[in-house]
Amino acid sequence: MGRYDGPAWVIAGGRLYEVIAQLVSFTEHKVLVTDPFDGQPMYGTEPRWIGTIDARTAADAWSINQADELVIRTEEGREGRFTVTRGGDLSSSELMIAGYGSSPFDDSAEPDPT
Repeated sequence: MGRYDGPAWVIAGGRLYEVIAQLVSFTEHKVLVTDPFDGQPMYGTEPRWIGTIDARTAADAWSINQADELVIRTEEGREGRFTVTRGGDLSSSELMIAGYGSSPFDDSAEPDPT
């Protein structure tokens, strides 16, 4: 299980937003996936991660909350896709998020080569 607590950047709507992230790995859960050999549906597991991000301003939080595709980048250059699960009070600039795929902060994530 991994954990990340520190500065990060969110890519939303083609813009980069500075945030403070508090992220933690979440137990893997079963999801319906496609068998890579025959294309049939089967149950597998997918790692997930959850946490909060604090945007610099309420306007930034609003823009992040409204974006369709969201990516977070940690200081190490690792990235992960996520969704906003609850906007909460956007005037506080805090958003609750859930990531999918490999987390951008544990040993199983690869650094961004660019």
